[in-house]
Amino acid sequence: MRILYVADAQSVHTRRWAEAFRDLGVQVHVASFRPAQIAGVEVHRLPTGGLGKVGYLLAVPALRRLAARLRPDVVHAQYLTSYGFLAAVAGLRPLVVTAWGSDVLVSPRESRLSRALVGYALRHADRVTTVAEHMNAAVVALGAPAVRVQAVPFGVDTTLFRPPAVPRAEPPPLRVICTRNFAPVYSVHTLVEAAQLLQGRGVALTLELVGAGPLRAELQAQVQAAGLAPVTVFHGHVDHPRLVALLGAAQVFVSPAVSDGNNVSLNEAMACGCFPVATDIPANAQWMEHGRNGLLFRPGDAAGLADALAHAAGDAALRRAAAAANRLIVEQRADWQVNVQRMRGIYENLMRLQESR
Repeated sequence: MRILYVADAQSVHTRRWAEAFRDLGVQVHVASFRPAQIAGVEVHRLPTGGLGKVGYLLAVPALRRLAARLRPDVVHAQYLTSYGFLAAVAGLRPLVVTAWGSDVLVSPRESRLSRALVGYALRHADRVTTVAEHMNAAVVALGAPAVRVQAVPFGVDTTLFRPPAVPRAEPPPLRVICTRNFAPVYSVHTLVEAAQLLQGRGVALTLELVGAGPLRAELQAQVQAAGLAPVTVFHGHVDHPRLVALLGAAQVFVSPAVSDGNNVSLNEAMACGCFPVATDIPANAQWMEHGRNGLLFRPGDAAGLADALAHAAGDAALRRAAAAANRLIVEQRADWQVNVQRMRGIYENLMRLQESR
């Protein structure tokens, strides 16, 4: 099998797919606007003529020439408003496109152009995958034939993301971790506001912020103004072993995002037995039942989040029960290797259809 991914080579999700199929003995190529090094995978840089997104269409002839030379058995484009549209316009077949989240849940609502790009990609794809079940209806509404749509979550490496060998310390302090990036959609400022409210109530806590993004300086200023600097650590991006260690030490994981596709960060925390507190949106509600294996709060509601954190701090039995339940949920529904095999099945099915034509 020879696969051509049309995707951002610098994305961790692209890297994971490329490395997974490389390890299965597949010949893997990635066509990307941004360069990257992926061991055992050839990355091909697509031209934009220095015009940014406006120059995307300049890459169409180059992508066609690359596909003609490589003759891939399957082309898989990730993220519909950019690479998905590009692969569809280039006429590459058989084509799998994957929606990640904002490309179908947010952008088409904000821009007619984005809606047109997404619709074109969906109508011209042979298979459409989403990263979460709740996204399937959205891609069908945007033009994908329902029979071609299937959810394949990114998943978690359950051999790496495991509960700590040594049981977590009990609060206080309440050790809180958030592994969402510092962009508006992730609303990390809501967590900082909630932490300030908790501190005002006399609740001792620590705050571990793992991620990066355009709002970092603004969040640092907010933490400083809230008097939280002594108990807050900005870790930036960390590798997976370090992330596992941080999740293993924290008692509560918070995802304050206002919109999401498949919340991999949530699945990682669940796999490590870290108690989840997350916004009440479909991306999280598909994994969590409020009061049973986690707590949900309204997006942007700092007071509601503070109440949920205080509840979690005071209910050790709930945290223990959730840890056991969440580990089982991840093993059954979000195991990375299981989902790699599901995607492999999609590829092989398309190859058989091509051979029969």
